[in-house]
Amino acid sequence: MTTGTDLITLALKDIGALGIGQSISAEDTADGLATLNMMLGQWAVERLSVYHLIDTAHQANGSVSYTVGTGGDFNIPRPIKINAAYARLQSSGAGSAVDYRITMIDAREDYARISLKTLNSFPEYAFYDSAFPLGNLFLYPVPNSSYELHIVTMDTLPQLATAATVVNLPDPYKAMIRYNLAIYLAPSYQLEPTPALVRLAMNAKRVVKRMNNQIPQLTMPRGLMSKSRYNIFSDETY
Repeated sequence: MTTGTDLITLALKDIGALGIGQSISAEDTADGLATLNMMLGQWAVERLSVYHLIDTAHQANGSVSYTVGTGGDFNIPRPIKINAAYARLQSSGAGSAVDYRITMIDAREDYARISLKTLNSFPEYAFYDSAFPLGNLFLYPVPNSSYELHIVTMDTLPQLATAATVVNLPDPYKAMIRYNLAIYLAPSYQLEPTPALVRLAMNAKRVVKRMNNQIPQLTMPRGLMSKSRYNIFSDETY
């Protein structure tokens, strides 16, 4: 049961700020906890540093947009981005649902180019405005109540309330936190991390990223698909 204090103590020993057999002070513990939580907060927006994606549903009601965040329509911790989205249509009397992919629009400038944003029809596109404290998800065309909207987002990495809190993460994260926290803490003690420590930190993070890596299947946009063929020798299309 590894706690925040355990990892902070090991990190300080790794940079030589704490000797063998010495006890960590309350001030160093508080500073280490604050730095640890800041580091976890940065990692929470890195796709390969997060081990789990969550699927959250909300029933469409004809609105142009829906709020995303704690207390919003999608009641989850506010995500920095939406990784994927789809609409679920429950077939009348069939007892089975059909899911339709929604293409994410990455930039507000692209969403702004849509002329009739209130068009009511099957939802094909979505734009996520990552406002704070609640984000806003815009659908186009606007779906009615026949659809259940689903968004796929990164799960949050825990923030430790106290240094005595148990770090509830998969085992490979403990080494990543220990060695990287040491590098984060070193400047506060006017110390320079050793090359060996830097290599340990990089390798520990590489292990976690490799564990979390999920490569989506490559797809071809409809506009680029064509039945015609090009002859490179005759420079002709047929």
